[in-house]
Amino acid sequence: MKKIYKNSILNVKGTDKFDNTFLFEYLLHSFNKREVGGELWKSVEIIYLRELLKFHKNEEIFKRVSEKPAMYSEVYSSKEELRIFTELFENAISQKKQIHIIGITLKEEIQMLEKYYTELGFMREDINCFEVDFSIPLVTVSCYIENLMWKGSDYKRMWEEIFFCPPIRESGQNKALFKWITRGVIAGIEIWEITKDKEQFLWDCIRQEKILPLQMGRILKYNLEEVGLKGEIEELQVKY
Repeated sequence: MKKIYKNSILNVKGTDKFDNTFLFEYLLHSFNKREVGGELWKSVEIIYLRELLKFHKNEEIFKRVSEKPAMYSEVYSSKEELRIFTELFENAISQKKQIHIIGITLKEEIQMLEKYYTELGFMREDINCFEVDFSIPLVTVSCYIENLMWKGSDYKRMWEEIFFCPPIRESGQNKALFKWITRGVIAGIEIWEITKDKEQFLWDCIRQEKILPLQMGRILKYNLEEVGLKGEIEELQVKY
């Protein structure tokens, strides 16, 4: 069994080094750092987009999703989400306040971060990716695992099973989340609680090389700890 660390993959002592199993750790129930075990952690404000977006529910569109379930993506519009994100981003920068936004769904949001992280000098031209010290930026983000698992075309099949806030967006936005995870801009994935479906999805991401093992380890735990988040640590084994 091989354990995934932030920058290395090492065989677990006492296990078969030829066993095709990765061992990941992931962070559950994120909250602000505080004094834990005698160690004083810095404070970062966690902002859940859903808590702000829920006040802008479009009731007229919601009445029509029983006829066209894909319309649910605009029950909480991308335009409104981008407006909220932009306001949070600009306020954090102007007030020099560290925030972590959970629940982004839009490439436009990540492009703002990419520009900001480039200005901070985190862009690696040699690999065309970002190498971010997530303790430094004033704005960092996570996406919900559901917005990776599903895309707009799944509404027809799943209906209210994927009626989330923020909503599942179209395929292009789903692909953008994967792209910027790979490029190192998105700090983490918010899992909430592990289920068989989520576990299977994470397995498939590794097996199909949608997300490489080291990058998966970072977005499940190490980046989030670097941001300033704490929580319960669980283990996940993935056979490859």
